Parts: sequence; C-alpha cells; structure tokens
Amino acid sequence: MKRWNIASIFFIGEDNAFRAIGLDPGRVNIITGASGTGKSAIIKALDYCLGSSKCQLPVYVRRRCIAVGVKWVKGDDEMISCRQVPFVGKSPNAHMFVTTGRNLRIPRTVSEFEGKGTIEASKASLGYAFGIEASSKVEIAPQEGEPRDRPTVRQFTPYVFVTKEVIDSETVLLHGLDDNRKAWHIISSMPYFLGAVTGSTAAAERRLKQARRALEIDIARDEARQKKDSLLKQRSRVLLSEARQLGLAEDPPAVADEKELLRLLQEAISPSARVPQYPNATQLDKLQEDRQATLRELNQTKRKARAAGTAAQESQNYESAVNSQREKLAIAEHLHLLDVSTICPVCESHTDKGAKLAAAMKLSLDMIRSESSSIERLRPQIDAATQKLDQQTEELSRKLREIDASITSSLNQIAEAKNFTDLAQLHAYFRGKATYFLETIDDQLLRPAKDLTQQQEEIAELETLVDSDNRRIRVRRAEDSVSRYATEAFSKLPKVEPCVDAELLFSTLGPQIKIIEAGPKHAVLSMADAGSDQNWLAVHVALAFGLQRHFEKEHRPVPGLIVMDQVSRPYFPNQGESTYESEEDNEADVSRDVDRPDEVSIGLDDEDYLAMRQHIDFLFKEVAARNDLQVLLLEHAYFPDDQRYVQATKERWTRASGKGLIPRDWKMRQY
Repeated sequence: MKRWNIASIFFIGEDNAFRAIGLDPGRVNIITGASGTGKSAIIKALDYCLGSSKCQLPVYVRRRCIAVGVKWVKGDDEMISCRQVPFVGKSPNAHMFVTTGRNLRIPRTVSEFEGKGTIEASKASLGYAFGIEASSKVEIAPQEGEPRDRPTVRQFTPYVFVTKEVIDSETVLLHGLDDNRKAWHIISSMPYFLGAVTGSTAAAERRLKQARRALEIDIARDEARQKKDSLLKQRSRVLLSEARQLGLAEDPPAVADEKELLRLLQEAISPSARVPQYPNATQLDKLQEDRQATLRELNQTKRKARAAGTAAQESQNYESAVNSQREKLAIAEHLHLLDVSTICPVCESHTDKGAKLAAAMKLSLDMIRSESSSIERLRPQIDAATQKLDQQTEELSRKLREIDASITSSLNQIAEAKNFTDLAQLHAYFRGKATYFLETIDDQLLRPAKDLTQQQEEIAELETLVDSDNRRIRVRRAEDSVSRYATEAFSKLPKVEPCVDAELLFSTLGPQIKIIEAGPKHAVLSMADAGSDQNWLAVHVALAFGLQRHFEKEHRPVPGLIVMDQVSRPYFPNQGESTYESEEDNEADVSRDVDRPDEVSIGLDDEDYLAMRQHIDFLFKEVAARNDLQVLLLEHAYFPDDQRYVQATKERWTRASGKGLIPRDWKMRQY
C-alpha cells in the first residue's frame, strides 16, 4: 500500500465515552442514515483533524464530545491525528496531537493523546508524513496582510472532500473555492499538488514574487524621495535667491546638491550674514531675460522634438514601404526571373526584351536594398536624437519653473519690503521663514538613497531558478492528464444533453472545467450551460476521480481518499435538514421528525434509481481498478438488493434504531 487511507474515525466524550467508526482501506465504505443523524459531521471532523483553524462540528457534537481523532494507514505505516473539541462559543485551543509509527493504539481518553504540538507544527508533521515537501527557508517575509502560499495539508482537502456544497453545484468546482480566504491558497498551491512544480521551485517562485514586490515598494519610495528632493532643491534655491536680493548670500553653484544648498541657506540666516542692502527691482530684469531666453530655447527644443518624431514616423513608414516593395521584387529572385535568356523559348529567335526587363528589375531591387540599409543606419540616430531632445525639454521646463518661482518670490519680496520700516525687519522676516523651512525638512530626504543592487541581483538569481516556460508546459501537461482521466470517468456516468458523449477540459486558471460538446460544432460549454443537477453531479464525480488518478500516477502527496456527501442528492433530495447537522440544537428527539424520510425507498424501474445505480457501479469498479484508492460515501439512500452496497455499509443510522454519529445517551459537557 503506497497511499494513505483512513482506518478509523473516533470520538471521545465525557466519562470515558468512546465511539469509533472503522473503515476498510482501498475499498468503498458507505455510511447511510436519515437526515439529522450526523453524516455530514464526519467530513467536518476529518477537516478539523487536518488542522482547520475553526471547528465547524455541529453544536450537538460539540456539546457531547471532548475530542475527535483520525487514524491513517499506509501499508505498515500508521498515523493518528487528534484534537480537542472546543465548547460551544469558544475557539479551538492552540495545539493538536500527531503521532506516527507502526502498530499504534487508538487513544480512548484525552490523557492518552501523544505528539502534542502547535497547530502549525502539527500541520507540518502531517505534511511531512503525507510527503509534502517543506520549504527550507523564506528569504523575504511576506508583507503585512499578504497571504502565505506554502503548500500544506490544508491545500489538498479540495481534492479529498466532495461536500454537499460541491456535489451538484454549477458554481463551486472544488471544496473551499467558495471561501475567499481559502481560495487563494488552493489556487496558488495547485501547480505543486499537480506535480507541475517541485517544493524547491515553489519556494523559489514564492521568494521571487516577494522579492519583486519588495523591489517595487523600494523603487516607489525612491521615486517619491527623488520627487521630494527636486522640490527641496527648488525651494532652497528660491530662498537663496531671496537671501541674495537681501544681501545675505551669493548665487549658489548650478551643480550644488541638497546638502550644499541647505548649508548655504544656514549661513545666510546666521547673525554674521548682514549686508545693508535693500531689495530692488533690478534683479527682475535679469530674471525676465533669463526667462525669455529659457522660453525661446524650450520652444525651439519642442519644435525639434516634434520634427524628430515626425522624421521617425516617416522613416518607419518609408521603411515599411521599402520592405513591401523588396518582398515583391524578391519573388523574381525566388523564381529565377533575373537570369533571362536572349533566345525566345517559342520561336527560338533572338530577343533582348526579357533581359532588359530582368536588368531593370535587378537594378530596382539593388536600389531598394540600398535604401533599406540606409534607413537601418539612420533610425538609431533619429531615435537617439529624439530621446536627447525629450531630456532637454524636461530640463528646460524644470529650469523655467525655477525662474518663475524666483520671479514670483522677488515680486513678493519687493511688495513685502514696503511694509517694513527698515532692512533689519526684512532680514528678521526672511530668517524666520528660512528657519521654519529648515526645521520642517524631512530627515529621510538627507539620507542616501537605498542601494537596490542586492535586491536586483537576488531577483536575477531567482529568475534563473524559475523557468516560466518549463512551468507552463508542466502545468499544461498536468491539465491534459486530469482532463483525459476525467473525460474517461465522465463517459461512464449518467448524464443528459448537452453532456452526452462530451469531453471535459480542466484548467488551473480559475480553476475551471469546460465541457466540449460532441458533434461537428464542438461547442465549448461552461458548468452553467450544462443546465442539470445530474450533469453537474457527473462533472464533479468525474473530476474528483480524474484528479485522484493523476495523483496516483504522478505519486503526489495527496491521500488516496475521496469523501463524498450524498451522491443521491440530485435524484432524491432531502426534505429538510435536522438540527443535528445545523448550528442550533433544540435537543428534540429526531425520531419525531416524521415529515422527513428515514431511508429513501426506490422502485427498481425508477429512472432515478437506475441513474443512481450507475453511479454506485462506477464507484465500485473505479476503486477496484485503482491502487490504494479509498472512497467514503455518506449517503441517504440505501440499496438492500445490492450485496456490494450492503457489505460496504459500515454504519446504518435510522431514526427507528435511534443510532447516529454520537449516541444520544452520551453525557452533555458542562463547559
């Protein structure tokens, strides 16, 4: 036995109460029962013992059970996973129990539990036992709120559980995809479980994704910093211009950086920087001249840039035309029309018309090749000139903004000077403004920019480890494999138009499954187009077994187990659910619910009966044909005339017998 199956599911109650459900590995196991006897709670118990963050066991179970556990087997290897059941209204505790070995004894009390660990550590132990590769390390921690996509046992539950929310749904393809909190993890880990990527490759992809995200954040921060640096330089130069007009500073160097400008500004507001000079309008003349010269140069540069752009576009159009003509004339070379004989092939007389035409075509072809070569030489020069003109335009625009700001500042200063009685008051006003500016500067702007070289090198190294093309091919191969197996299973299941003789096409994008209708049109249909509960059921059953066949063939770390909740649901839907399976508990005797059927009674000639029997036949034949595949069917219908069904039925809970998942004589918990 090479795949994990379930040997037993057990529950522990007060006063050493114990309840175990034994299952046969590698076979079909059936639990039948009336509504409200606890069938669906089995899936929730299994999910809880696989490390679910929440306990979704029904209230009736939580009020009578103090612990639940599952015993797994794989040949001689065994594993027991146990968890304590929280009381109603409380969250699960932070630990669970996982034990691996051989000849393990099922604990009958909580005190006998072994292998205590945190939830994360226990899930890692389960994953190691199932064969899930553990990531060695994570180079970059996820950002706050960013989900972790490391494969765990929580991500293979969609391939094991076919719940009542999925069994006949047109919208939910796999268990858990209807929950946004779980869907992201399921989708991101799907390539790993399908065998398209390895554990190390998945870790490298995860680190690459995180590294790219971190680099994007750092680049955005650096760009914001540079933008603020530009504003800082501009504001500093404006203040130094005011200081120069007041005689407190000289013109700063054109190449001065932020620190140099701030140093000059601090010197300008120092007590020693006092020159008795009133501001006047003489500086405006030079500023206006500089502005006009800069504006003229900017307009000229823009015209040149437009002309360069036009030339680039025309050269591109001309190149396209030349290439088109060259391709047409190249036909002559291909057909050997340039080497024309001077002898007429009909009358064998001498003629040079063909030779002249061939010479003309050859001359034209040589000229077009020469023109094409010239364009190829000139295009890079035109592109470089266009880029250079764009840079000059940006630089001149920034210079023009600074000059405009200086003019505005000078006009404001001259206007403000009239409000001061002497130059000392004007100096004091300027010093206050400059001091406030210096005190409110963000210190982060004065620090050197972060070196992104190491991050870029790490990303380049990770990209060499992650081969996107190879991954895409592997994913497509896995999708084709699942589609082929699912289609084979689909052909054996009952269905109606438009799904008769149709194919199934599985895709990890979504994920989704398409139905390829039979016939000359081969229409591609969605699940919603199938339009029948029977068709949706057939699709989900076929996909579940198709995935399991792929997992078996590729030796993937997924248990050889499919738990199906009421395949008969589309054929014989329940007439309501009991409080036993709901989140409320009225302690009423479910045997009084006479309106709900105890077991479905079906006639042998009933169409629904025949369709259901076809599903049952498929389950037994498929399990018999597979290696180490176990099916646990939770069913409302019972087939007493089918000896396979009767022998595979491990539990039969009817209201007449009073049996159920949890015996009703179990003592209720007090906490």
